[in-house]
Amino acid sequence: MPNVYIRTGNTRNGYSMVYHELFDLYHPYIGDKATLYYLYLLRYRNKDEYKAWNGRASVVEKFQLSYSTMPILDDILEAAGLVYIERKKSGRGKDKIIYIVNDPLERGEFREKEPEICENLREVASRHKNIGRLLGKERGAKLLT
Repeated sequence: MPNVYIRTGNTRNGYSMVYHELFDLYHPYIGDKATLYYLYLLRYRNKDEYKAWNGRASVVEKFQLSYSTMPILDDILEAAGLVYIERKKSGRGKDKIIYIVNDPLERGEFREKEPEICENLREVASRHKNIGRLLGKERGAKLLT
């Protein structure tokens, strides 16, 4: 089999950085949809306050997800420590949701927190019985057995 190399092509400003740890360490647990959702929140994160203002409505429309899936994805991302969600009363019956978007942990930090992340994801799974299809196939789904 031939060696395959990837070289840098054209580069420019106006992009979002993606940490290797997101795909190497988190994705096997949190799955495709939560990873995509996290990347979208990261894209719209305010660099000064780490808050993302685009949330559920734009994600549901853009990626054709159901509204009923969004709270599960929120819980998955919170359990993994990638986001913290603030809920503030808006006076219209619905809370305003503000996402505090964290960078992924570095590899060593992740490995130290991995048992806690697994336990958090198990707890989320106990509250959402249909979570199996959302968790990562490599490691997340195995937390349910």
